[in-house]
Parts: sequence; structure tokens; C-alpha cells
Amino acid sequence: MSRNFELDALKAKEQEAFLRKQEAFQRYAAAKDGASAAHDMMQSAWERRRSAREEMNREYEKMQESSEQYREIWNEYGRIRDANNARIESLRYEADSEHQMMKNCFERASAEYEYGDKSEAPIYSAEGHEHKERRDELNAKIGDLIQEIRDAKANAEWRAPKTDSSAFHRAKEMFNEAKAQHESAEREFKRLKLERDQHKAEFDSAQKDYLRLKEEFQAKLAEMRATKRRERNEILDRAGVGWSEREDAKIVKKADGTTQVYHGGVGSGDGFGHGHTALDQFGRKTYDRGAFEEHGKQNFEDENINNNRALAVGTDMLDGRPAKVRHRKDGRVDVFFVNSGNYGDGLGHGHAVIDKDGSIAYLRDQWQDKSQGQYLIDNTKDSHTKI
Repeated sequence: MSRNFELDALKAKEQEAFLRKQEAFQRYAAAKDGASAAHDMMQSAWERRRSAREEMNREYEKMQESSEQYREIWNEYGRIRDANNARIESLRYEADSEHQMMKNCFERASAEYEYGDKSEAPIYSAEGHEHKERRDELNAKIGDLIQEIRDAKANAEWRAPKTDSSAFHRAKEMFNEAKAQHESAEREFKRLKLERDQHKAEFDSAQKDYLRLKEEFQAKLAEMRATKRRERNEILDRAGVGWSEREDAKIVKKADGTTQVYHGGVGSGDGFGHGHTALDQFGRKTYDRGAFEEHGKQNFEDENINNNRALAVGTDMLDGRPAKVRHRKDGRVDVFFVNSGNYGDGLGHGHAVIDKDGSIAYLRDQWQDKSQGQYLIDNTKDSHTKI
């Protein structure tokens, strides 16, 4: 198939889009891995924070229990603290549950708005606000309970003597450090998650663009192939090539606008014993030789050529008219002929070139301009191969 600049341009665009898609995918994959690693770090930081908080709570309890003298004061504080902590734990569980349901509703609303049924988004959003209100109410109760604990502690500390709290403070420092690390890891995860989502959107866009260009290229290629098949069949129809010889037939278009069709050869259309059909610039058959048929002027369709002239080179006569014969070094013979006169190469003479096997290689009739002469040997092939 000859090159097609439009098809080449489409293929180049498709390849460029493919590279953009691959580059976008690499960026997305790297961002995804980074976000996953950041999530794991955040989870590890949360575990350290939780453990540090438990340690801090244990040290706090030890500090409270260290004062034997004012146990009753601290027992009173402890009853308030324990009762409130139990309630706080329950309320926190409920608040965490409400918070998670709120997040789920908002995420579902966002997903429905972005990718699903937008009419569902307000419903999930309203439900999320309801969970938020309940969470805030629970957190307010927790705050009150925590405040009660703090007030009781302040009262006990005011009434009781100071005790050694160094272990508690060390545990608290470790907790604060673990808390800061967790919050930092959480911020980093959110940043990388946003970056990952942006790269995913870029990749989706590049993928869509690549698939569109790929479809355009395939459609154009199919169109060109259909056109080529149609043109090939039209040429073979004009040449009269039978269906048994069509698959391997070889079509050669010449610079002068003529078309040569080789068919029926052994192994390929132009293989051993091939047939040959020539079409002029207007698609008219000028030469037709079947597979394994002999070469010769009998195969020419033009009446000026296939007229069974009696060419007698040895007698210097052509159809009873004077002819002048010149022998070439390559074995060919030039024959010049006219209707009358002493010399065959006189004014208005015709000219024929006879190949070594006796077939006519070139013919120009009398009074024809030289440009009207017909070459009957395919000059693109070996000099002994006749069309």
C-alpha cells in the first residue's frame, strides 16, 4: 500500500497520545504508590499515638494512687473520673460511629454528584448533616464530662499535697510527640491522596484521547484499504482477470498513466509463465496475453499494431512497400517503410523495431509524429521481457 500522508499524520498523533498516556500512567502509578506508603505511615503513627496515650493514662493513674494520705480525696475524684470515663468511652464510641456515618454519607454524596445519579447527592448530604449534628451533641456531652473530670482533679490537687509526677509528664511528652507525628503523617497522606487523584484524572483524560485517535486511525486505515480493494477490483475487471488469478495478480502503474497487470504466474502473479494485460491512460485494454501463451503482436489490441503485416526483413519489403532495414549491435532490427519511393526511410516514413525473437518492440505508422509511436517492450524489465 502506497504511503498516505493523512494516515501517517493520524498514526503519529496516535503514537504521541499513547506516549502521553503512558507517561500519565507512570505519574499516576508513582503517586498511587506514594499515597499508599503515606497511608501506612499514618496508620503506624496512629498506633504509636494510641500506645503513648495508654502509657500516659497508666502513669497518670500511678501518680494518683501514689498519695496514700489523701486517698479519700483522690477516691472521690476517681469515682467521678471513672464514671465519666465510662460514659465518655460510650459516648465517644457513639460519636465515632456518627462521625464515620457522616463521612460515608458525604463521600457517597460526592461520588453520586461526580459519577452517579446527581439527584441522590442531596439526600446523602442531608443525612450526613444529621449525623454531624448528633456527633456534635455527643462531643458536647463528652466535653462536659471531661470538664467535670478536670474540675474534680483540680479540686483534689488543691486539697492534696503534691506528689511525684515526673513519670506521668514524660509519658505525656511522648504522647504529644506521637500525636504530632500522627497529625503530620495524616496531612502528608491527604496531600499525596489529592495528588494521586489529580494524576488519575490526567491519565483518564490521556487514555480517552488515545482511544479516540486510535479509532480515527483504524477507521481511516479501513477506508483506505476498502478504496484500494475497490480500485484493484476495478482494474482487474477492466483487464478481464479471472477470479482464480486475482489473488496473486500484480498491478504496476507507470509514470505515463498506463497500467500493467501480471497474472497467472507460478508462485506469484508475475512468476514463471505469467499472463500480461496492459491498460492505457483511459483504462482501455491495449495488450492481453493469457498465462503460458506466446508473446507476439497477436496479443495487441490496437488495430494499427495487430494487423498481421507481412514483414519480410530479408527482402526489404513490408506489405509490398519498400522498406529499409538496419541491423543493430544488440540483435534488434530497425525497419523504415513508406507507401512509395526508393527508400523506406523517406519523407513521412514509418518505423518498426523488431526484437531478436521476431516480435515488434516499437511501432510508428507512416506520417505519425514520433511521440505517437508505441513501445511494445516493458523498459522497466529486462530487455527480453515483452509486454
